[in-house]
Amino acid sequence: MLLLLIFGLLQWTHASPPELRLMNDLFSGYVKEERPVLNHETPVMIKLGVILQQIINLNEKEEQLEVNMWLKYQWMDENLKWDPEQYENVTTLVQPAGTTWQPDVLLYNSVDNAFDSTYKVNQISNSDGTQEWMPPGIFRVSCKLDIYWFPFDVQQCFFKFGSWTFDASKLNLVAGDFDMTEFIPNGEWIIESTIVNRSEKTYSCCPEIYPDLSFTMVLKRRTLYYAFNLIMPCMLTMLLVVLGFALSAESGEKIGLQITVSLAICIFLTIMNEMTPQTSESVPLLGVFFQSCMVISVLATTFTVYIQSFHFRCHQNHHRMGFWMRWLLLEWAPWLLRMKLPKRENNWKTIKTSWIERADSDEETKTAFDYQDGTAKMITNMGAAMKENFDNLVFQVHVNADVKRDLGLTKRLETLNRIYEHVKMIRENGDDGEEDQHVAHEWRFAAIVVDRIGLLSFTALIIVTSAILSLRAPYLFA
Repeated sequence: MLLLLIFGLLQWTHASPPELRLMNDLFSGYVKEERPVLNHETPVMIKLGVILQQIINLNEKEEQLEVNMWLKYQWMDENLKWDPEQYENVTTLVQPAGTTWQPDVLLYNSVDNAFDSTYKVNQISNSDGTQEWMPPGIFRVSCKLDIYWFPFDVQQCFFKFGSWTFDASKLNLVAGDFDMTEFIPNGEWIIESTIVNRSEKTYSCCPEIYPDLSFTMVLKRRTLYYAFNLIMPCMLTMLLVVLGFALSAESGEKIGLQITVSLAICIFLTIMNEMTPQTSESVPLLGVFFQSCMVISVLATTFTVYIQSFHFRCHQNHHRMGFWMRWLLLEWAPWLLRMKLPKRENNWKTIKTSWIERADSDEETKTAFDYQDGTAKMITNMGAAMKENFDNLVFQVHVNADVKRDLGLTKRLETLNRIYEHVKMIRENGDDGEEDQHVAHEWRFAAIVVDRIGLLSFTALIIVTSAILSLRAPYLFA
């Protein structure tokens, strides 16, 4: 018993005599479980405000917001009033948390393991009965995110406080301030506004009305990180799609380049999926952008395969180029794109002439156009001259009887006939070789034209897609 008395005296040795006497008088008969009101029908008025210190993290994947925040409670305790003049002008008294009545206000939407994560600091009592308590804490709450405009999104997260056991007739909540004076700016989020709402709700378990306070923050995401690390690299990667149409088909790397771009976009999609929650309610705007890039890349790969098939066509593995394909790819499109077909004029006059003579084309000709150049032209002219002279000579032999009896002349004619047949064979072989080269050149030129069309069309498609998605975003810079 003596030891207990000594220990009790040691506990109060830190207080001054007036404070010690005040404590003894106030806590004599004080019951901390009793509501501090004179009339049991009167509710305790609790004023609650918050002081936001820092946004620690907003986890989009788990939809949780973690902040460092102080709670600011204020209420009236009718059992803790005194006259300062009787206690040498002591106007305030500090006592540990839990020694007096405190409201059982909790954070309803807390997802913290301890649920109540506040640190139990001392409570301040004033001589007029006003109680002030400001416990700090690391609060983690669930926050439903709308990722439709990600990363150009604005989110609303709230902290809902209310009494766990006292209804409105026993404890009433009054909205305090949402103080931002001590806030440390966040590198990812900007607080656009704060809202404090008071509401009352009846739960299925209990017929009583329970009040609650919601402290809402409107958060606007900063976009520089995502623009620099995701959007800009993806746009630079999409430039390779366009440059792929300028790459020569002879290199054999056109399709490989397009497939590499598609794989790179898949990596960007994977990174974005790791940032956003797994939900089917909406697709992020950034995801739409990446998916559009993926579709464009796949279309460019398909287009490139089609171009490659054009480039390696010849008369041995493909039929003659049809009129419509010839007219569009070898005449109309090159004239529109200001491209020149080698060894042939291409202008508005030749286009109209081809359209007029479209039904007069020779089906046995392998090429789309008629060419007279090179070795084939020389041999053809020589063969035509020899054929004309040889025909005249044979005609003279038939009409002149004396010539027919000249055996030497007959042998010379037979020799000339063999020479003519040999020249004719050389001419035909030369024509076939030249014709095969012209066929290959026509298909290769058609591939170049399609390449140019792909370059212009996919450039326009990428620009239009990027512009549409940019215009849809609520904002671009924050």
